[in-house]
Amino acid sequence: MLLIPPTQINRYVSSLVALNIHSPNGTGDWHSAAALNDGAYPQDFYIYGFGQKRNTHHLLGDIGIIDGTKRLNDMGYFPENSPVWLADHPRACVDYLYTAVLQTGSIGRVILDDWFPSDEDKLSVYQLLDQIEPHLTE
Repeated sequence: MLLIPPTQINRYVSSLVALNIHSPNGTGDWHSAAALNDGAYPQDFYIYGFGQKRNTHHLLGDIGIIDGTKRLNDMGYFPENSPVWLADHPRACVDYLYTAVLQTGSIGRVILDDWFPSDEDKLSVYQLLDQIEPHLTE
């Protein structure tokens, strides 16, 4: 299993790794085995928050950051460091988009329909994007 270091509400798992942790809403990605495989991603890719290379706390605070330990346990993963704080799927998507735009100037190949099948699911992402928009500059 992918090593998950100690996490806190302000230092948490996000991006594609969080999107591959099953949600009761049925949202997210479907490559859990690959995304949670040991060495799948470097820690600075999926650990967000204070003191990390990737951080959106200044934009969203702790909105959408949850204790995901049970979700991982339900998938058969029992990380040695718990609780495991992670971004719910809308927050993980916004974290991923924000970082992608900062690094490349483009959102790349993010297709929201792949991760959020219903309009209601997508609305939760749009609401977070609306919250960060006033803090963004051209």
